[in-house]
Amino acid sequence: MTRKEQLQAQLAAEAKTTRKFIEVFPFDKKDYQVHEKSMKIVDIFLHIIDLPLWAEMAVTTDELDFETAPYDPKQLNSVEEAMTYFNECVDKGMTALKNADDSVFDENWTLRSGSTVYSVSTKEEVVRMAHNQTIHHRAQLGVNYRLLGIPVPQSYGPTADYPDFK
Repeated sequence: MTRKEQLQAQLAAEAKTTRKFIEVFPFDKKDYQVHEKSMKIVDIFLHIIDLPLWAEMAVTTDELDFETAPYDPKQLNSVEEAMTYFNECVDKGMTALKNADDSVFDENWTLRSGSTVYSVSTKEEVVRMAHNQTIHHRAQLGVNYRLLGIPVPQSYGPTADYPDFK
């Protein structure tokens, strides 16, 4: 299996799990915040939905500069809108990975804000980091769901809400 096939497989697997979390998102509680230093639940949610686009960005660009391209997530108002947009993001990420030559994954990619460089990583590392970010933020979303009394979907095994793994 090539590296891009491995990355595609991981994106597909994480997308399948993420869809479960999208299906139960409480738009009526989108301003919920577990702590003043925490992100609002809607901000976590929107970031998770955008993350598959990082695969496309990693293989088609050499950097992200927050000074010239500030984060401006798409505003979504329903589960249906969110699912449609998420599927578009996944399709773009998958297409970019499919069309990439494996050698591109060895090239460097920079995350910065103007002259402040946060990291320089290979493009493969950036795609994998985006997958890890999805997992990390999905776990945050799960904690928010638990605190709001929303059953937490299964990710990699049973949850207290769904003890029979499917």
